[in-house]
Amino acid sequence: MSDYYLLALPASARAYETPGVVHVRRQILGDDELEEGGEVLLTFESNRSFESLEPVAGRLERVDQALIIVRPEQTFRRSVPTDEVRPVLGRGLARGVNVLSEEEFSQLVEFMGPPVVEEKDLLAHVSEYISARGYYFDDETIHNYHISLKTRPFVILAGLSGTGKSKLSQLYAEALGHSSKDDRYLRVAVRPSWNDDRYLLGYLNTITGDYVAEPALDFIIEAERDRENLYFFCLDEMNLAHVEYYFSQFLSALEEEETADRRIPLFSRSLAESMESQGRETGYEREVIVSPNLLFTGTINVDETTQPLSDKVIDRANTIEFFDVDLEKVPPRRPTPEVTRVPAATWFSYRATEPDTSYRGDVVAIGEILNKSGLGLGYRVLREIEMYLANSRGLLEPDVAFDLQVKQRILPRVRGSLALRDTLNELIAFMQEHELPRSETRLEEMARRLNHDGYTSFWR
Repeated sequence: MSDYYLLALPASARAYETPGVVHVRRQILGDDELEEGGEVLLTFESNRSFESLEPVAGRLERVDQALIIVRPEQTFRRSVPTDEVRPVLGRGLARGVNVLSEEEFSQLVEFMGPPVVEEKDLLAHVSEYISARGYYFDDETIHNYHISLKTRPFVILAGLSGTGKSKLSQLYAEALGHSSKDDRYLRVAVRPSWNDDRYLLGYLNTITGDYVAEPALDFIIEAERDRENLYFFCLDEMNLAHVEYYFSQFLSALEEEETADRRIPLFSRSLAESMESQGRETGYEREVIVSPNLLFTGTINVDETTQPLSDKVIDRANTIEFFDVDLEKVPPRRPTPEVTRVPAATWFSYRATEPDTSYRGDVVAIGEILNKSGLGLGYRVLREIEMYLANSRGLLEPDVAFDLQVKQRILPRVRGSLALRDTLNELIAFMQEHELPRSETRLEEMARRLNHDGYTSFWR
């Protein structure tokens, strides 16, 4: 007797006494023999036909004369249409029990695509992996970074030199199975001389007809070709040069919702046509696409050697700070756990699709306070705060998530001279009233610097 089955069940068999556990009355399956502990795939009747397999592989937990219980053990990304099932089996599906060989079972599971990893389990694995490599970031920081990437694929890590900003981006990628060894993680050191995007995208030599490419361009093109995997791009010390000088086309492309609209031209259409008429080939397409599986992290140091970030940049990223390092919590290095490879489709499944508007009244109130000093909030900031809140469900407490968003998305815009004093005091009172301690602490620090220096900003 085989231990692999495909159960083709009527729609009425969809009964769940506990989440995810399928209970089937024995009479539905007739006299077919089933082995307890056997592995199971499921399909339910719809419109008098079996249209597809559920994206679930389970196990027979109980088999007796009255009831059969199937406990799902793994969820996958894709249900399998029965049109794809028949060629594997070499026969049609019969209602009830379809006995499978191990090879048939494995092939159908393979059709379901990558398995779903629970998001909390994934972040626990990331934390364990980072600790094994001898680094320490608290759970809030790891969750915050993960949620920020889900909300918008561009995150800024700011703080003191040597606090592990670039390491967080690298180790997060490695823990998900995407490392520099696989050519799916790239760190590029920004230089003060960067004054346009040729240092990332390269340029066309019109004399020779050759396109002089940079490693970043090849990385971006490969990410677009390989949509099944995640690609992580770290711009190290990105504010050594003016960010908007060399990254403005990327900032604009990332604004687009549709992937097809995230196009960055490498050279003009007329130049391409001119070279084609001369029989010359550049070796590169005229445009590149910034695909959604390409995630950007920028690290910045805040000191006298760096350039300030403009509102154009601040508005388009969460800014996570790295100033307070608890050296006593740095763990010793130990053997790293096996990586959990997370395909792009699985990672995208964690993303929320609808914003969480439960704090909109608070955002509006903060905006009204800022308006008194000419520091208003735009639609983009409001929407992305609400998308962050939606993406944080189950990972952070709602008040913690909102507090982080006020600090990361709103306070970096606050700067000015002594005329800002009343606005700062009003903001501090708001944070105290609504119990937002992270934002309150930063505002109090900004107020002290204002009184001492006559000017203040979010950046230390």
